[in-house]
Amino acid sequence: MPQETLNLAAEFPAVPQDAWLKLVDKVLAGAPFDKKLVSRTYEGIAVQPLYTQGGTKVADDAAARGTLRGEWDVRQSVGAPRPADANAQIIEELEAGATSITLRLDPEGGAGVAVHTLADLERTLDGVLLDIAPVALDAYVAPFPYAPLLAALLEKQAVKDFAGNFGVDPLSTLAGRGRLPADAATALACTADAAAYVAKTFPAARAIQVNAHVYHAAGGSDAQELGAGVATAVAYLRAMTAAGMSVDGACGQIAFSVAVDADFFLSVAKIRALRRVWARVTEACGASTRTAPITAAAAARMMSRRDPHVNMLRATVACFAGGIAGADAVTVLPFDAALGTPGALGRRVARNTQLVLLEEAHLARVSDPAGGAWMFEHLTDALAEKAWAFFQEIEKRGGMADALTSGFVGEAVAAVAAERRKNIAKRKDALTGVSEFPNIHERPLGTPRPWPAVRPEPAGDVSNLPAPGAGEFMAALVRAAKGGANISALIKAAARPNPAVVAKPLAPMRLGEGFERLRDAGDAFRETYGKRPKVFLANIGTPAEFTARASFAKNFFEAGGIEAVAGSGGVEPEMVLRDFKASGATFAVICSTDALYAEKANDVAKALKDGGAAAIYLAGRGGENESAVRAAGVDDFIFMGCDAESVLGAAHGRLQKP
Repeated sequence: MPQETLNLAAEFPAVPQDAWLKLVDKVLAGAPFDKKLVSRTYEGIAVQPLYTQGGTKVADDAAARGTLRGEWDVRQSVGAPRPADANAQIIEELEAGATSITLRLDPEGGAGVAVHTLADLERTLDGVLLDIAPVALDAYVAPFPYAPLLAALLEKQAVKDFAGNFGVDPLSTLAGRGRLPADAATALACTADAAAYVAKTFPAARAIQVNAHVYHAAGGSDAQELGAGVATAVAYLRAMTAAGMSVDGACGQIAFSVAVDADFFLSVAKIRALRRVWARVTEACGASTRTAPITAAAAARMMSRRDPHVNMLRATVACFAGGIAGADAVTVLPFDAALGTPGALGRRVARNTQLVLLEEAHLARVSDPAGGAWMFEHLTDALAEKAWAFFQEIEKRGGMADALTSGFVGEAVAAVAAERRKNIAKRKDALTGVSEFPNIHERPLGTPRPWPAVRPEPAGDVSNLPAPGAGEFMAALVRAAKGGANISALIKAAARPNPAVVAKPLAPMRLGEGFERLRDAGDAFRETYGKRPKVFLANIGTPAEFTARASFAKNFFEAGGIEAVAGSGGVEPEMVLRDFKASGATFAVICSTDALYAEKANDVAKALKDGGAAAIYLAGRGGENESAVRAAGVDDFIFMGCDAESVLGAAHGRLQKP
C-alpha cells in the first residue's frame, strides 16, 4: 500500500499575519503592540509573540544545527575541599547514575578539591575507572598545572582510552580572576604544549575546556558569553597551529562549557547558536571537523539562597534546555549549591533530574526537537549574529588576551550586568521566592560549610625544564608530578621568569543577592530585638477595593525582609489608626483604589503620621494628588517598576528600635 502524506491543515485557508495583527489590535484596544507583546533580550533581540517561516531559514548543515546523538553525558560536578570527601561523592555519583564527573580543583580548597600533588589526585579519584567514567577538570584557579597531575595519574594507571578533558583554559581564568602567573604569550604557549602532548598520548581526550560560562556568571548577555568563548577558542587555535599542530588536530583539542538557566528559550538557542558560530569558524580555518563537544552547565547566578527549593525548578528547566538543544553533556547544580557545600539530598535531586528526563521522559530519543520551530530558529539566527558581532569586536582589538587586559570585555559585560541589576531591583526580572512571592517565615535550610584545607610547602624538582613546544614542556612537568612536585611548584614552573598578566576580574553575581541582603537585614533585626520589622497594610474600604494593592504591598515588603500585617479595612481614619497601633508595625502602607485615595488617603496618612508611623507609603503612583498626599505625611510610593531595592533599603535605614 503506498504511503500517504497526512496534512492536517490542508483544508484550512492560509491566514496572513496582517489578519492576525488586526485581531490583536482589537484586544489591545489601542495599546502599543511592541510594548505589550514584544520583549527584548539583553542583546537587543526582539522576542515576538508569534513566529512564522518568513525571514528565517532552517540551517541545512546538521553539524551547525546540532542533533541529539543518543543520551547525553550525565556529568555531575564535585568539589568537596578534602580529597577523601570528594572521592566519596564521586563514587556515589557514578554508582547512582552519573556517567562522568566535572572535578573542580583549587589549591586553597575554597572553590574545589584541595589537590596539591599526584598523591592527592590519586586519593580523589581512587576507585574511579577513568577509561569508562571520564573526568573533566575544572581547574579554574590554576588551569594549566593540574593537567600534568592528571596525565601523570593516567600514565601511572596505564589508562590509554581516557576520553575526558584536562581543563586547560588560562584566558577564562584571566577573565574571572584577573591574573595569570605568566604573561599571555607564555600561557598560550603552555596551552599549545599541553594540547600537543594530549593529542599524542591520549587521542580520545581533549586538553582545552573553554569555560565561557565565566562571562554568564558575571552578568553578561548570552551573546557576550558565546562571542567571548569563541574568541578564546580562536586564540588557542592560533597558539596550537603556530606551535606546529594541524588545524584539524587543534580543533580536536577544544571543547566548550556554556551556562543554561531558567530562560528556557534563550538557553536552547544559545547552544544551537554556538554550534553554528563554531562551524563558521572551523569552516574559515579549513578544518574538516565542524563540531566541538558542548557541556551545558546549570548557571550558578540563577541559584537563590532564599526559598532554595525553587532552585529545583530552575535546574530542571536548565537541564531540559540543554537536552533539547543537543548538548553533549549536562551538569545540574544541587538546589542548595548557593548555601555552601551541597548536601546529599541536593546532589541526589540534581542527578535524578537528568535521569528522569532521560529514562522516563525519553528526551534523548528525539533528534533536534527544536529544529524547524520558527521561534527557536529565529532566536538561534539572531543570537548567532549577535555573538559573531561581539567576536568580531574582540578580534578588532587584537584577540581575546588583549581584549581582556585592555578592559574591553570587562566593560561590555559590566554594562549588561548593571542593566540586569537595575531590572532585578525594579522587579522587571522577577525571581520567584526572592523578589516575588517570598516566604518570609521560611525555615533556613542547614548546609555544612566548606572544610578548611591546608596548603603545604612547595616540593619537587622542576628545574631545567625545556621551553614549551610540541609537548616537551608538558612531558617534563608530568615527570616532575610523578616525582612528587606539588601544584605550587608546577605553577611556578609554568610561569617561568616572565611578568604576570593582569586584567580587571569579572566578579560573579547571583541574581537574587540584592534582595537576599535585605532579607538578611530583616533576620538580623529579629535576632537582635526578638521580632521581625513590620509594615502595616493600612487598607481603606472593602476587601474588593483594597485586596489587589494590599497583596502587592505584602509581596513588595516581605521580599525585603519586612513582615506585612494586614489591617481590617474601613473608611474611617480612626479605625485604620487603631489597627496600626495594635499591629506593632514601624511602617504603614496605604492600600486601596485610586478613587478612595482621592477621598481618604490624606486623612489616613495624617492619622498614621500623628500616630507614630516612622514612614508611610502609598501603594500606587502619586499622580495628580502626589503633592497633597506627601503634604499629609506619605513619604514614598510603591508601584510596578519602582526601584524596590532602593525603597526597601531606605526602609531598613528608617527602622526604629522596639
